Amino acid sequence: MNATERALVLKIGRFREADVWVRMLTPNRGVFNAFAFGGSRSRRRFVGCLDPLSHVLFTLGTSRRGDYTVLEEGSLLNNFSEIRKDSVRTGIAVNCMRFVEAVEVNPDDAGIAYDLLLETLTMLDESQANPEFVPWLFRAKYAFESGFTPDFMACGACGKPVGMESGYKFGIERGMIACPTCLSAGKPLDGLARPISTGALRALDWIQQSTPSDWATTVMDSEVRRQCSQLVELFVAYHLGLSWDNGMYKKV
Repeated sequence: MNATERALVLKIGRFREADVWVRMLTPNRGVFNAFAFGGSRSRRRFVGCLDPLSHVLFTLGTSRRGDYTVLEEGSLLNNFSEIRKDSVRTGIAVNCMRFVEAVEVNPDDAGIAYDLLLETLTMLDESQANPEFVPWLFRAKYAFESGFTPDFMACGACGKPVGMESGYKFGIERGMIACPTCLSAGKPLDGLARPISTGALRALDWIQQSTPSDWATTVMDSEVRRQCSQLVELFVAYHLGLSWDNGMYKKV
């Protein structure tokens, strides 16, 4: 039985002479591959649909034996033309798409990943801004939305709200803040921990509450940005098992 589903095309490739495989993200199935037989020659079934960085409504079927998904036809919803005109925005979009592909999103987290990626691509397409820190904002937001939700505004040991004093630390493994009082009283954080300023804590809390539409106009102090990006990379590496290295995501 055929079904229709919205999809974001992440990657394509050809096999044989006229057939195409498509790696895509959908809100119900996560990331998976499907096959468009005759797709590279079709002028009616897949007009403009078989390109990376496309939002498509596909009609999906299955092979005769039911062992793989077949694309019957597609209707283009958005090709994000403004992103394609700008190499910087294209690079940002591709970085986010590669992250989603590397995470190997399963059906349980499919809706989170799909909504976040679609909102990010829409923001990049509609905004003239090119915030270069969008990729790590994207990674942080995905981790937070997937259930790793630290409380950045209270000490995890005593519950005291974050104040203006210095001396806080953030524990990567438990996603917990320790205040200067608890640290001085001999209550260290378990595992890997890093010093963090109150400004960075507030920035991370804002990221947790934000949506991609907020990122286009984001202005962040350079030191706050450095601390946040460093902690996000460590947090994502520990909890999602991915790191960005030499232009690609690697399992750690």
